[in-house]
Amino acid sequence: MPEHMKDCLAMEQQEWAERLAAVIAGEVFRYRRNRSMSAQALSDRTTELGMTIPRAVISNLENGRRTSVSVAELLVLAAALDVPPAALVFPVGYAESTEALPGAMTPPFEAVRWFAGEEHSTTPTTTADNDTGPLRHTAWRQEGAAGEAVTGYRRAERIAEAGLAHADRADRMRADAYDLEEKPAREALIRAAQKQDDKARHGVADLMQVLDTLHDLGASIPPGTLHVDLFRQTTRGNQPRGTNKKEAE
Repeated sequence: MPEHMKDCLAMEQQEWAERLAAVIAGEVFRYRRNRSMSAQALSDRTTELGMTIPRAVISNLENGRRTSVSVAELLVLAAALDVPPAALVFPVGYAESTEALPGAMTPPFEAVRWFAGEEHSTTPTTTADNDTGPLRHTAWRQEGAAGEAVTGYRRAERIAEAGLAHADRADRMRADAYDLEEKPAREALIRAAQKQDDKARHGVADLMQVLDTLHDLGASIPPGTLHVDLFRQTTRGNQPRGTNKKEAE
């Protein structure tokens, strides 16, 4: 690539970084104003969170005199304003599109979904890279690909929540059955409870597959999660790889 083209590309990239910082600055101002929070109060809150962002830095950012925001600053400002970090980068509800990557104008919510690694989200690309438009409408999370762990954790959470709901429903049905004097009604409720137990056990089987996939990726599930609670209620015998058996028993 000729030197002058490299210089132009570098300038465009720098301009995008500055535009992105300006978006973040505008959202910081928006949420600060909505909370009737002064720049000094916001600075004080960042200090409480462990990383002081001086009032002058906040003012310079909002006034456009500062044209960069570090990842650390983004996270602390988001926490201080009590908003998701992605909301400061991609103004969902306040803009029709956002420049998620250089030249990639993207609906803000789609950008947030991509940022969060949600399933079926799309990777922003420029129209030069993709003739179909600024979004590449392909599933970028294939087995073993980047982002698989995020997807796996989210899938495991959904399975565990559903399994626990079935297990809790079964417990309530059995408790209600004991209060029934009519044998047919009691037995019918117990059978219904067994069906809920079966669904919970199916959830465990599905969860084992997801955890095995995470294990193959080098990821693990920490103790004290919904997944462990599900195993505690429903599992007997073998545990999936990556699951602490003592926690699951």
